[in-house]
Amino acid sequence: MKKLFFVLTFIIFCALTTSVSEAGVCDPYKQMPDLKFSTSYGKLKYDTSYSRRQLTTLGEQFGILEQGLFASGLATVNVAYQLSVSTVSHRATDSVICVVPKIVNIYIGYQEPTIYLAKELKKDSCEYNVVLRHEQTHQQINISALEYFIPQLRKAAVSVIGNAEPLEIKDSKDFDAATQQFVKRYTRQLEPLINFFKTELLKEQGKLDNRNNYKMEDNLCKYYHAHE
Repeated sequence: MKKLFFVLTFIIFCALTTSVSEAGVCDPYKQMPDLKFSTSYGKLKYDTSYSRRQLTTLGEQFGILEQGLFASGLATVNVAYQLSVSTVSHRATDSVICVVPKIVNIYIGYQEPTIYLAKELKKDSCEYNVVLRHEQTHQQINISALEYFIPQLRKAAVSVIGNAEPLEIKDSKDFDAATQQFVKRYTRQLEPLINFFKTELLKEQGKLDNRNNYKMEDNLCKYYHAHE
């Protein structure tokens, strides 16, 4: 068995340089954007095409397998984070256009959750069922952790987007660049919280992946076979 590994994906848009209005000319247009959250746990897949040796190699490649251990199963998932912003513009003066965020869409969820079971495992055997349960527990930890994290991310997002000042541009051709600047700003401010979530999730998964737990699971089947 092993430690869960993650792919954390950020959608970040590069932007042209814009500036926050210093004279306060855009202050009258400041408003709290509409925050919209979405999430997905992904569709769980099962894969029994890999041998123990192949799963062990895979685990070692990702650094998720302790030295000297062999993998009978793996649980993997991609953690995806996406943020997009819809903005509106207001003509403040002849030379100033104010760009204001109207809607902020945030997605945090999982993609391609997969449980790998070594093909040497005989279906419905004690060993198969123990490994299956272990990997299912990993995926359940993912779900519980995300459900706990989303309210925290939402609270942080409300604070971040509520404090954002309108952006001042000189020409309407810079409207898209200003919009992307909001995306970049919000993403940069929320990224530390996303990374914290990743770290805490790894810690929770690590509580399941340790030699004592592996030994206990192994003894379950030894006891089962001894009393068949």
